[in-house]
Amino acid sequence: MTMNISFQNPHLLVLLLVLVPVIYFIHKGYQVRQRSLHDFTGEPVNLSGRSIWVSIISLIFLASLLLQAAGPRRILNPAEENLTANILFLIDVSRSMAAAMDCDTSTRLDRAREIMANILSDLPAAKFAFSGFSSLTFALSEMSYDRQYLMDVLENGIFIEVIPIPGSDLANALHVILEKKHGQPPVYADVDYVVLFSDGDFTTQDVEALDLVIPLVQESKLEIISVGMGSDEAVPIPTLDENRQCIEGQYERAEGKEFYTNLVEGPLNSIAEVTGGAYFHEDQENELLSFLNTKLKPLAGIQPPEQTEEFGQVLLLISTLSFLILVLIRRL
Repeated sequence: MTMNISFQNPHLLVLLLVLVPVIYFIHKGYQVRQRSLHDFTGEPVNLSGRSIWVSIISLIFLASLLLQAAGPRRILNPAEENLTANILFLIDVSRSMAAAMDCDTSTRLDRAREIMANILSDLPAAKFAFSGFSSLTFALSEMSYDRQYLMDVLENGIFIEVIPIPGSDLANALHVILEKKHGQPPVYADVDYVVLFSDGDFTTQDVEALDLVIPLVQESKLEIISVGMGSDEAVPIPTLDENRQCIEGQYERAEGKEFYTNLVEGPLNSIAEVTGGAYFHEDQENELLSFLNTKLKPLAGIQPPEQTEEFGQVLLLISTLSFLILVLIRRL
C-alpha cells in the first residue's frame, strides 16, 4: 500500500537547520564541562567518546521534538492514485457465528471483524458499508469513506444476534441488497462488490432459495466475494447471556446434546463462482486483500476525502527515550 508523508505545520521544519549550530555548541559545551570535572577530581575522562554520544542523542532528542511539533501524518490515499471501489460487507450474524471451543477463544464473527478491519486499512480509497443477516437483513451502516465512522460501526454495531431472529437466510439478504441497489432511494446503487462473511451453515431450504436469486444477482453484475469462517472441525456454540456474553462451560443443545457446527464451503464457493467473484478461506486473508486491491478502479473525476494517519506518538516515544538516556549519561 502506497503511503506518503505530510506535515500539518511544515514551516517548523526550517528549524531543523538551526540544530547544526546548536548541536555544535552542545558538543563543545559538554567537552568544557568534562574538562572542568577532570581538573576538579583529577580522574581521567574520555572527552571525545562521551561528547560525541551526547551530541548524537541530543540531536535525536531535539529533531524528534521538532518533527512532532510539525504534525507528521501518513496520507493513505494520495491523490495521484485516484482509485476507488464501492464494497458492501455482508455479515452472517446468526448464532453459529459465535462458535468457539470456549469463552477465551475468538469466535467466527470476531475473526471476521479482524479481517474487515484490515481491509478497511488496506483499501483506504474505497467506500464501504455494512449489512448483517440472519433470517432477516438489515443495513448496519451507510456507504462511507469515513474510516473513523466505519471502525466505530465495526467495533460496536456488529455482534451476534444484532438481528435477534435465528436463521441464515442468504437469499433474502441478496434480495434486500438488490432492492436497495435498484429501488428508491438507491442506497447501494454504486455497489459492485459484496464481501460475504459466513460459515455456510445454511439449511437445505436456504440453499435451494439461492437458485432463485442468483440469476438476479448475475443480471445486476454484482460480484459476490465469499469468505468462509471456520473449518472442518466441529465446534460447539457457547450459550450467551442476556448481554450476549459467553457463559463459560455452557453450550447450545439440540435433542438433549450439545450442538456442533463446522464450515460448509459448498454454497459459499458456488455463489462466488457463478457471480464472477471468488472464494477465500479466512486463513487466506493476504490473498483476499490482494484480490480486492485489483478491484480498485479510476474515479470519474471525483476524489474521495483524504485519509490520513498521524504517527506523532512514535516521535514522542523517541524523544522521551533519548531524554532519559541523556539524564543517565549525565549521572554516570
